[in-house]
Amino acid sequence: MLAANLVDVAAILLRNIILARLLPVDQFGLAATFSILMTMVETFQNVGINRLVVQDARADDLRFVASLHGAQLVVSIAAALLLAGAAYPFALAMGTPALASAYLLLAAVPLANAFLNLEGFRVQRHGQFGPQVLRSFLSQPIGLLAIFPGFWWLGDHRAALFAIIAQQSAAVILTHVHVRQRFRIDFDGAVLRAALAFGWPLVANGLLMFLILNGDRIIVLQRFGPAALGWFSAAVMLTLTPANLIAKSLQTLTLPLLAKANGDPPRFQRIYDGVCSATACTALALVIGTLILGDVVIALLFGAKFMPAATFLAALACMNALRLLRVAPTIAAMACGETRNPLYANLVRGMGVPIAIAAAAMTGAIEPMILAGVVAEFAGAITAGVLAHRHAQIGGAYYQQLLLLLGLCLVAALSITWVSALGWLLLGPLAAILLLRCAAGAQLPPPFSIFRFTPTSWGRSHRT
Repeated sequence: MLAANLVDVAAILLRNIILARLLPVDQFGLAATFSILMTMVETFQNVGINRLVVQDARADDLRFVASLHGAQLVVSIAAALLLAGAAYPFALAMGTPALASAYLLLAAVPLANAFLNLEGFRVQRHGQFGPQVLRSFLSQPIGLLAIFPGFWWLGDHRAALFAIIAQQSAAVILTHVHVRQRFRIDFDGAVLRAALAFGWPLVANGLLMFLILNGDRIIVLQRFGPAALGWFSAAVMLTLTPANLIAKSLQTLTLPLLAKANGDPPRFQRIYDGVCSATACTALALVIGTLILGDVVIALLFGAKFMPAATFLAALACMNALRLLRVAPTIAAMACGETRNPLYANLVRGMGVPIAIAAAAMTGAIEPMILAGVVAEFAGAITAGVLAHRHAQIGGAYYQQLLLLLGLCLVAALSITWVSALGWLLLGPLAAILLLRCAAGAQLPPPFSIFRFTPTSWGRSHRT
């Protein structure tokens, strides 16, 4: 599954790099609007039926699976209708009314997903991941290769739409390959209600994530035009892609471990603290790596025409570093059966979007908008930690220490980007302290005891 995640991420990144090389910057910006709308498609139909078929004890009953297919059909048709209705308003909101018909074509994606065979997900209950791995290994390269005939045929940003539809269609077809049970549809009102009850928090969280992940890009297009969106999207892609890959991989590796340790408080705490250390170290590496290599990576992957994107790289890396750190409490909460943690954290994070809009309007610059996002991510990370520690009844001081140290490192990183290279004199010692803290684990070395938190200062709770 880790290999499948890597293939997914690498193929999407490579697909966008090829598009960036083929298209002018403003055309790449218009192509990015398709990926924004594709996120909305996924949100509308993400009621988690593919996860319900893994978790529900009735999943070995073929009639139950057929009823889930019926629920999936209902949800997909509703998603297609919602998307069809949203296509023209979305085009107006993005300032691209000429693309309304192209946006409408994306309604075909949820219609195709209505016929996705859940058998490949059901067998994951028994440790069989072959069908899902096959789907990832083949569908993403198909979408990647589809760029070339799409560009040859259309010659502009619509090549991205061609590639998206090709990849999504292939993904659906491949769910019917190498599976034992044939696709059958049945309708059961109780199963439909159960699926909707299971999925509404996921849809709500997805809408928030859509607002958070794409709000900045929508603001950039409206305020600064397609070329600025092209540069900005390249910078977002280079910082968000590795963060998402690390987050998905950590969840795959650590969620089963934490779930098994749920009845063993000391073991649960040790594993959780280890996840906190891993996320903090990788978040720091993301920021420092971007500061050192960001310009080179932009030039090598996207070309000189995208060099203005280098201006935003470090700040966006800071934002995604905080998003990566809060993966740890989210996984801990999920291991204890709490799935609303990311929803509540994203509610706090979403409050930064109107602030970002105001910042862009008042300053006429992109940097203050990103800064508002960084501050909102920090608030979201605090919220995720407080709620997870309270629900799971675990000690949260270690996470809070890492959050504070990482926050100080990010302040230094932003000073390097926006003020002076002398900020390295601050970032170096702070990064060393953070790494030493991670190496020390739960025991804080005496020289750094100034960073020790008291139980009352951050509301620390203890697992009992």
